[in-house]
Amino acid sequence: MRKLLLIAADQERLGTSGADTLKTKHGAQLTQVGGSDIQVIVATPDEASPHFADAEIVAAFPLRMPPLDSLPNAKWLHSFSAGVDKILTPELAQSEILLTNSSGVHATPIAETILAYLLMFARGFTQTIWERQQHVWHQNDHSGELRDSTVLIVGLGEIGTETARICNAFGSHVWATVRTAREKPNFVEHLETGEKLDEFLPHADYVVITLPQTEETHYLFDKTRFALMKKSAVIVNIGRGGIIKEADLIEALKEGTIAGAALDVFEKEPLPDDSPLWDMPNVVITPHHSGLSLRYMDRAIEVLSKNIKAYLKGEPLPNIVDKRLGY
Repeated sequence: MRKLLLIAADQERLGTSGADTLKTKHGAQLTQVGGSDIQVIVATPDEASPHFADAEIVAAFPLRMPPLDSLPNAKWLHSFSAGVDKILTPELAQSEILLTNSSGVHATPIAETILAYLLMFARGFTQTIWERQQHVWHQNDHSGELRDSTVLIVGLGEIGTETARICNAFGSHVWATVRTAREKPNFVEHLETGEKLDEFLPHADYVVITLPQTEETHYLFDKTRFALMKKSAVIVNIGRGGIIKEADLIEALKEGTIAGAALDVFEKEPLPDDSPLWDMPNVVITPHHSGLSLRYMDRAIEVLSKNIKAYLKGEPLPNIVDKRLGY
């Protein structure tokens, strides 16, 4: 019988409760999906090592994934996050071991977080919250609206597509870039490949980055691209911190090259105490939690179940990661 080793630090049986908590029903769901073909072992990180030697499938969050050399019989690694940069080592990239992620589980919570960011800037809440901390009563008569603004989404994957749909529902003009040309959704007005990014940037009121961290996207946004943006524009990053050159962003915000930023990810996490970003009134900071939701693990287990079904049938795995691209 094939062994699926699921490593989870947060488990309902241990009394934890939160976005990452593995519930008892999740283990039962995987056992039902695997049937007589797969033995499901649910373990904490401290309990997992005795199962490394004969585990064929290992599922875990990236920081909990065991080193590849400790998994001699592994044929498939599954990440409970969408990002796999901490798992995709050169050794794994060169091996025949399959790698899947949980792409798709974040679409709803992250899209709703992005919408919250946009509304905060559009309606002037960033200024109002800052003034509240100073006990200043000031009626802001310069607030705008999300309706009729132009939202440029850089990366129209699962998250970007859901964000585009919601922004369109609010009456925004949605533009987007993708890596590979494809058919345009009806809620996106302009869709082009990344080569058109520099042409799109001067038109955007909001630039939303939903890209993964790869060699291709590293420092995609630096002072050159900030200079192409409107002075009234706001940049949002929920992808990975390394996509933005943080020093250039800080300079652009200080000098008024752009108007603001909403950031869920950073080059160094946690964000260092001495980062100027903490004290900027035109910056919204969240601690890399835009994808978290109390429904997170329900969706993550459903994704893993779908991939197990395909694996047992010898079919392509729906969430397979292209090791060359990193996503």
